[in-house]
Order: sequence, then structure tokens, then C-alpha cells
Amino acid sequence: MNHKNRLSALLLPILLAATLASCDNRQEKAQEAYAEYQAAIVNGDLRAARRALVELVAADDSNPDYWLELAKVSLQLQDFSAAYDAFQRAHELDRGNVEVLQTMTQLALQSGNLDLAGENAKQLELLAPTNPAVPLTLGYIALRRGDYAEAERQVAALTAVLPYDGSGKVLQSRILMAQNKIDAAVDLLREQIRQQPSDVQSLRALASIYELREQWPQTADVLRSYLGYSPDDAAARIRLVNAELRAGGTEPAASVTLAAIGKEDVDKLLAPWLAVGKQDQIADQLYEWARTADVGRRIAVARFLASTDQPARVLELVANEASLPVKAANVIPNALYGAALVQSGRLQEGSSRLDSVLKIDGNNREALRARAMLRSQTGNHKGAIEDAQKLVAADQDSARGRLLLARIYGAAGDSDNMRRTLWDGFHQVGDNREIFDALRSLVAKSDGPQAAERLSQEFYDKRNQQLTRSVA
Repeated sequence: MNHKNRLSALLLPILLAATLASCDNRQEKAQEAYAEYQAAIVNGDLRAARRALVELVAADDSNPDYWLELAKVSLQLQDFSAAYDAFQRAHELDRGNVEVLQTMTQLALQSGNLDLAGENAKQLELLAPTNPAVPLTLGYIALRRGDYAEAERQVAALTAVLPYDGSGKVLQSRILMAQNKIDAAVDLLREQIRQQPSDVQSLRALASIYELREQWPQTADVLRSYLGYSPDDAAARIRLVNAELRAGGTEPAASVTLAAIGKEDVDKLLAPWLAVGKQDQIADQLYEWARTADVGRRIAVARFLASTDQPARVLELVANEASLPVKAANVIPNALYGAALVQSGRLQEGSSRLDSVLKIDGNNREALRARAMLRSQTGNHKGAIEDAQKLVAADQDSARGRLLLARIYGAAGDSDNMRRTLWDGFHQVGDNREIFDALRSLVAKSDGPQAAERLSQEFYDKRNQQLTRSVA
């Protein structure tokens, strides 16, 4: 036996043993991960279930059922990107699974990626020509191209398969809205809801149209019905609070807010109160609730109360966490504490606290807002503008920072930059009514009623485009 043959004879058993050991190790890990997944599902812990499934597919990448379970759990956690990736891997491993391909098509459609949805629909049509996801997807693609006749043809094909399904009615309402037949779209959806009261797609679409028209009582009525069937939709609950407030219903808005505040994002839930300027009407109830709430929610309520004239309550709610010295772990409560000190007239002490916060966290929103307001009030317009500009840069999607910067420019007598700030906000922060109202008032005074009317039309056109897209 030569040297090479002798070496092969020695190495082959070793390599074979290592390969078998590696396979056994992967199989063992897969079994452990699957057991962890089953236990997590029994306990209702979706995040733990997903962690276990991620370990499972890492140990055994070739089983489509594992990827399918990962996709479904990711969907429940509303991680749609991860869900799509998992469905795609399941599809690669089992290209004959119609359910997987249909779900991929629907996810792509919901995300607005119509090109990808179209590609998936073509593959789905080969496997299942009568699958309803095919005409639905092709209908939306035709709508985007402005081919209303083709879109209607696809609606008819969908209705032939699923005559009572809401997805076809929503698509048809989108077609009508694109043709500026909004009354017809409303009538269509209302009739669908009359026949199918639990059709959440049509309820959500109808609520969006009422929002577009600023018919707030009707918006609130539809959203209440929708939440009866989809109680976990936090975004819809925020829309309901906003609709109730704009309809003048502060009590029902407070009821919805306080019922959800213990389990949802406090800042987002309270944002409508700030947007309509009615924070004082819920401040007392929030303060009483926050006194016994956990630290995070108590601080969130303190942040909300900082927009009211109740500095003593803010100081009370954050006192335990706003300890000195200021450090990274306590910058937020210290920022709120400093702002409340300023608001209560303790200017030097509050200013010092805010300066300390901003030395550690130069982009802290609460501290920047409070110090900008203090500097503006004391005539330090340059410093106030610098702080407000930093606030806008740190929170570009927020209307409050831009409105504050505009007010500071106005107080400094700089009307040109005040106007520019409001115009920038109008174009960059979507369909925000606070910025629109401030800009419209300014335009009406400086340019006259016709210019203000043109601005109003532009605002409603923007809202039309945004809400029409959200109908689906």
C-alpha cells in the first residue's frame, strides 16, 4: 500500500465518524428545539415558540413543515417580512403547496409589492387556476395601471368564486374611488357590511373613506364595529380615539384610552389627545391611573402631562427615577423633571438639569423641547432655534417639533423661516392637520383666501391619495 492509499485508509473512518457525529448532533438539536417549540405553544408564548423554530430550521433546513410553522408564528407576531421569507423557503422545498404560494401572494399584495405579488399569482394560477388570490392580485395590478375595465373583469372573476367575500368588495371600492365615485364606494361597502356584519376588510375600508371625508361620527361608529371583531388591532384603536375626539366625544375617547392604556403603547395611544389639543380633558384620570402604574407607563404619562400646566404632578410621577447625578440610565425621567422644574418657575434649577441631560444625550427630545421653549421665553432666540432644529432632526416625522420651531421663528421675528418651516412640514410629515391648520392661517393672512383655498385642495388631495391606498 502506497502512502496515499495508507493515508486514505486512516482518514476515511475518521471523516465518516465525524460526519455521523455531526448528523447525530444536528438531529439532537432539532429534537430539542422541537420540544421547546411544543412547550412554548402550549404556554401561549409566541416569541419563545419562534426562537425555538429558528433553532429548529437551523438544525434541519430541509423540512418544509418546520418553515411553514415558523412562517405562521411570525404572522401571528406581525413580523410580515420574516413570515414571507419563511413561506418562501417552504415554497422552495415544496413547490406544489398551493396554500403556501397563496399566502405569499397575499402577503406581497398587502405590502404593496404588486410586481412580486404578480409573479406569485402567475405561479399560483398554474397550480390552481381558480384560486381567488389570482384574480384579486391581477385586479390590483390592473387598478394601479389605470385599466379599470380589466380590474372590473378580475373583480367579476373573483366574485364568481367567492360571491360574499369582502376582498372583492374592497377592490371594487378602490376602483370606484380611483374614478372619483366615492359615494358609490360607500354604498357598496355599506351594503356588504349589512349582509356580512363581520367582514373586517369592508369595515376597515369604510372607516378609511369616512376618515377621508372627515365624517368623524361615522368613522367612530364603523371603527367600534370593526374592533368588536378585531379587538387586538391597536392601530385601529388609536384611530377610534382620534375619531371620537374629532367628533366631540371626549368621554368615549377617554373610555377607550383608559381601557387600553395598561397593555398598549402609551405614547401612541395618547397622541390623538395631543393632536386635537384636548389633553387637559383626560389629564386628571391619567394622573390617578399612573400613580400605581409600572415605571415605563408612569413615565409615559408624565411625558404626556408635561404638555399640560401640571408640573407638580410630573415631578411627583418621575421623582424616584430622576435621581442625581444624571446618567444614561435616567436621562428620560431627568429630562421630564427638568422640564417640570422650568414650568413651575424654578428656572435656574430646571435649566441646569436640562443641560446635564443634554450633555449625556444631545438628542433627548424632552430636554430639547423644554430648553428651546425656555430659551425662547427668555429672549435667547438663537439658542432656542438651535435646540428646536436639533429636535426636528431627531424626530423628523413629528409635527410637534416643527410647529415649535415655527413658533420660535415667529417669536424671533423671522417670518421667512417660520413660513419655510411650515411648508417643509406640510410636504414631509404627510397629511398632518396641525401643520396644515398653522400653514393655512399664515397663507390666508399673507397671500389671501384664494391661496389658502389652493392649499386646502392640495391637503385634501394628499389625504385622498394616502387614505385610498390604505383602504385595502
